[in-house]
Amino acid sequence: MRKFGEVVAILNNQLLLITSEEQLKQDQIITVFAESSDPKIAASTGLTSIEYPKGELRIISSQEGNIYLAERFREVTERKRKITVPSPLQKGLLGLAAQLQPETKEVVEEVPGSWSADLDQDQALGLTFEKTVHVGDLIGRI
Repeated sequence: MRKFGEVVAILNNQLLLITSEEQLKQDQIITVFAESSDPKIAASTGLTSIEYPKGELRIISSQEGNIYLAERFREVTERKRKITVPSPLQKGLLGLAAQLQPETKEVVEEVPGSWSADLDQDQALGLTFEKTVHVGDLIGRI
C-alpha cells in the first residue's frame, strides 16, 4: 500500500475531510487503511506491521488546497421476501373468503446495504449541513 493522504476530520455520521497528495476526482472510491503491528505477525512472517483495509469512501468534491470532502456510502442491494395477499376472488366474494386460500407472492425490494466504512462517532465534530436552498446561495459545478 502506498500512502497518499489521510483522514483529517470526521464532520458527522456520513461526511469526512481528507487530504491527498494525488488529485482525486468526484465519485472516485478510495480505501481507508490501518496499520497493525501485532507481535504474532512479526513472529510468523518477519514483518513488523501490515496494512489492512478498513472501509471505502467516495469523493464528493475538492476543497481548498489538497483537501477533499468525502462520504461513506451504502450501495443498494436487493432483498427478497414473501408476502401473503388476498386473492382477487376473496376481495369480491366475502361470503366465500373463508374457503379460498390467500396467495403468496415473492417481492423484491431495494434496500440500503451495509455502510462502506464505520466512522468513529467520538471523534466526529457533529456538524449538520442545511439542505434548504435560499436566495443568495452559491451555484457551481463539482
